[in-house]
Parts: sequence; C-alpha cells; structure tokens
Amino acid sequence: MFRPSWIWLLNRALAVAVIVTALELPSCAIAGDYTVSYAFDGTTRADVARGATGASNEVGIAKECRYGQRCTIELTKSDLTISFHVERSGWSHKVTVFADGGRSRSDGCCYFFGGDRLVSKELTEPLLRLWIYEGQARKRNEYVENLPLGLLYLQFSDFN
Repeated sequence: MFRPSWIWLLNRALAVAVIVTALELPSCAIAGDYTVSYAFDGTTRADVARGATGASNEVGIAKECRYGQRCTIELTKSDLTISFHVERSGWSHKVTVFADGGRSRSDGCCYFFGGDRLVSKELTEPLLRLWIYEGQARKRNEYVENLPLGLLYLQFSDFN
C-alpha cells in the first residue's frame, strides 16, 4: 500500500511542476523583445530631377525593442529620428510612430500624411510603409499639403 501512494504523490508533484512551468512561459513571452528592420528612401522628385538618387537612403535593424516602451531609430543622413512603440493585445499588435527632425530640419518637420504628428496602425502585415513630410501641422479640418521627405519602411518580426 505504501508504494502506490508514493507513486501517486510523485505524479501529483510532477503535474504541478508542469502546470507552474506552463504558466510561467506566457508571462515571459508578453514582455519579450521584437525586431524592426527599417529602410528610408529619402529620394525626392527634386533629387531625381538633378540626378542625385540614393543620397539619403538608409537601412538598418533595431533589435532591442520591447513592448510598451519607445524604440528609437536615428537616420543620420536624413537628420531624422524615428520613434515608435508597439502595444500587444492578445494576438494583435498596434504601432504608434513619431518622426522628429534634427538641427538641419526646419521647425515644421516632421509630419505624416495630412500634417499629422504621429500615426497609429494595427499591424495586419509585417511591413509598414509611411511617407514623411516637412511643412506644417494640420489644425482642425484644415487641408495641408507638405513637402515629401521620403518613404519610411518598417518591418516587424520576431514577435514573442
């Protein structure tokens, strides 16, 4: 009689250990890192007209991004700082992107389509394409047509 109760106790302990380990894994995954590959095509129509294509194109990878925290990319050739953060809700991901100009940029830099200071998107595909403009912010229902600086590509991967 002693042996079967000992085996039963060992099985119970093993089952509890498996359940505790399984419960630990999802909480670690929620706080996990993700990777962003980026490219900025800063070739404008004026550049093409004077034959200077590719002068301000930049590529790279940001590997140290964490959910709920701001991740920053420095585009040195274009004098731009791109910041974004990703919020995770179940299986969906929402990204909010900001663009700021450096010292060589005017006070009216940088905006997205329609003069918006930031853009928020659901990540239904891993690749996000965003035009970045220089000019002025939109006020209320005002129509704004700013000068294009280039096209930003952000590709999100390794979601944990």
